[in-house]
Amino acid sequence: MSAIISWNSEKSNCRVKKNRFYVQKFYNYHKYIKISMSDLMGKWLGNVGNNLKLSTLEKYKCIVRNHIVPILGNIQIKDISSEDIQMFINGLLDNGLARSTINDIIVVLNMGLTFAEKEYDILCPKAEFLKIQKKEMRILSAGEQTRFVKHLIDKNDIFGFGMLLALFTGMRIGELCALKWEDVSEQTIKINKTMQRINKKILILPPKTESSVRTIPIPRYISETVEKNRKESGYVLQRENAEFTEPRLLQLKFKKYTEECEINNVHFHVLRHTFSTKCVESGFDTKTLSEILGHSDVKITLNKYVHSTMEQKIRNMEKIRYEI
Repeated sequence: MSAIISWNSEKSNCRVKKNRFYVQKFYNYHKYIKISMSDLMGKWLGNVGNNLKLSTLEKYKCIVRNHIVPILGNIQIKDISSEDIQMFINGLLDNGLARSTINDIIVVLNMGLTFAEKEYDILCPKAEFLKIQKKEMRILSAGEQTRFVKHLIDKNDIFGFGMLLALFTGMRIGELCALKWEDVSEQTIKINKTMQRINKKILILPPKTESSVRTIPIPRYISETVEKNRKESGYVLQRENAEFTEPRLLQLKFKKYTEECEINNVHFHVLRHTFSTKCVESGFDTKTLSEILGHSDVKITLNKYVHSTMEQKIRNMEKIRYEI
């Protein structure tokens, strides 16, 4: 008899727990049924903010503020549909945004919708990523490299010195601008910070990833130039009237100097691409190059930064022989 009572009691408890579960689901759904996409994205940002790098968080906030909220912000999360999302993406395309930029927006939108599913126990549609045609990365040709290096040497200023360092070490622009003389010995450069502009403020932050903290040997070709520019302390790219050179200014100077050399369709990161390719052409093993560039995986080095030049393709094609 007691066994029957015990079994009935357990069955009753199970039924109560099950009822509570469905009551809670019903309560959650109706409690948050009127939450808008704007409110959702704001709550999601508040939830993930402490787990993100400051630069990443600001990027997400910018995407939400400038792209998602103006179009989808007033739609309630219970009403958001696949059609709404597709129209949103079509509008971004019509506005001329690059597909890579739209995919960045999709990443943020989908993370917000996934958060809604977990937080409010509702099913939300997701955006599909756009296909991107892979383009060959732009690097400086041998002739462009020669003209550009000569031009920088003739300039003989702090901006040209910075560009030479980037071309001969593969440093990122933020790492270069944050570099101090205490990080530079006669033989090596220690990378342990980066400079970024966030919310109109210049900040010195940890590098992009843990593997970005690294030591780069100084090539003999520019060691004399490094010593010529050496100061006792301060930023390596310190100007006469300022404490440092921020990335935006260095990018503007790069644009000016490349135009003076009649080098078109380039941005500062091309110096890093060119350095990588030059290293491979010179016989660097991929592991060494990966560590110098600060990559966490050698696949990144091979797939993203190592590019075959037309000159190299021609040389390799000339190796082909057939017996006649």
